[in-house]
Amino acid sequence: MPRLVDHEQRRAELGEAAVRLILRDGLDGVTVRGVAAEAGWSTGSLRHYFGDQRELQTYVVQVATDTLRRRVLPRVQRPRAQGSVVERIAMIVEELLPLDAERREEYALWSAIVEWERRHPPEGGSVTWNDQRALHRQCVAVLRGHESVREPDRATLPHPDAQVELWAALLHTFVDGLAGQIVNTPGEVSADTAARLLRALLRAVSHA
Repeated sequence: MPRLVDHEQRRAELGEAAVRLILRDGLDGVTVRGVAAEAGWSTGSLRHYFGDQRELQTYVVQVATDTLRRRVLPRVQRPRAQGSVVERIAMIVEELLPLDAERREEYALWSAIVEWERRHPPEGGSVTWNDQRALHRQCVAVLRGHESVREPDRATLPHPDAQVELWAALLHTFVDGLAGQIVNTPGEVSADTAARLLRALLRAVSHA
């Protein structure tokens, strides 16, 4: 009797292999041949699941996006009752900064997603970018005395307070730039320096 194949499980295995390749070689390392070798498959077997390299990379980017959400969201949503509002918000925003090995991996995945979207702009806009903007919008709103939004769909909409939208954009831009400096110039921007700069900006947001 022929052995039954769990196709979803096999696709998941391929996704895990592709994520390992992204972390090691970047998005350009995600080729049909490369993923097959990483997963221990033949190239022909992999082509049974993906017709060409673009189809494979589209799937891999979705896997990377899901991986980021699965890893980051529980940390971001963890209750934080201790410390000032600025300190609690800083601890949330720091989950997006590559301050340790785990978060550097996540930054590498995010960079691969950004590169893919640069090559193939999504029709509805960047899901990852919108997720990040929604988080920054929530953080700024709380810093400026607004109630936090419970419904995820509402968090992606512009805030009625124009100052919240302005500061959310500034915080988003600041965090992206700070993350890049941490990765690219670690000798200049240490984790302590990043923490200090982030808290200085958040204090400015709360008092503006």
